[in-house]
Amino acid sequence: MYEGLLIVLGPLFTGYLIKTSNNVYLKSINKIVMLLLYIILFLMGYSLGQLDNLATKLPIIAVSAFTFAVIIQSSNLVGLMIYDRFYPLPLKAHNSFQISRWKLLLDSGKLCSMVLLGFFVGYFSKGVISLLFGSSTYILVCLIFLVGVQLRNNGISLRQVLFNKRGMITGFIFAFTSLLGGVVAALVLNLPITQGLAIASGFGWYSLSSVVINDAWGPMFGSIAFFNDLSREIFSLFCIPFLMANYRSSAVGISGATALDCSLPIIQKSGGIEVVPLAISFGFVTNILPPILLVFFSSIPI
Repeated sequence: MYEGLLIVLGPLFTGYLIKTSNNVYLKSINKIVMLLLYIILFLMGYSLGQLDNLATKLPIIAVSAFTFAVIIQSSNLVGLMIYDRFYPLPLKAHNSFQISRWKLLLDSGKLCSMVLLGFFVGYFSKGVISLLFGSSTYILVCLIFLVGVQLRNNGISLRQVLFNKRGMITGFIFAFTSLLGGVVAALVLNLPITQGLAIASGFGWYSLSSVVINDAWGPMFGSIAFFNDLSREIFSLFCIPFLMANYRSSAVGISGATALDCSLPIIQKSGGIEVVPLAISFGFVTNILPPILLVFFSSIPI
């Protein structure tokens, strides 16, 4: 477990130590992160295509990912809306806006297409080409290092994180309800509780969860984790604007770890500048916890 934590947290905090104001450098990092993400997803699909008895495993992946997504995200919404109900903090001004959800859905479609491309390449090259051992893990280390650099240079200070009480509380409610949903989903699917907790620990960070769980239990469970976490990104595109006016924590919380990247523009446009500190604090919590929880739960023998 300690070796796994070092592999994941070491690059993250090392990257966080690097501060730069060079916009050309930061734009290059963003492009490299996307490239590494596509490579990781391709390799995951490739590993899936190499599996034996695919006809029986693909329906299991679909049903399991759907079950995890529905139960975990429902658990998140119930917990966060109860918090909003008892400690309301509606927006001072609610701005209606138009956003191209089709473009955002297209971006999510590109991620799925990389998995499918890898799947077909892996399936048709089965027995001919084999991946280098640990190749996806090495790429993940590079990706996490660059994510750490992004976190440090996106204007996020520890003061903003630690002194936004609502953001911290929202983050921990989200984490607790996610893990609770993972336990329920595991019971429904007759899976070990530790697997349910591990899959629930991705919080929407699909590049991390898919690799860690793939290394622990194989590409079938890595694929379940990926589609479970990707569904959060898609679901949040539609939920955030409708929840923001009266359920601020719920709107931000449903985005999970994506609150600091793809969901942040939607959060800011629907809630205005007043909701950004909450999103930053919440997003920092939900980006720090997944590496720790994923490595911990995936290292427990089942």
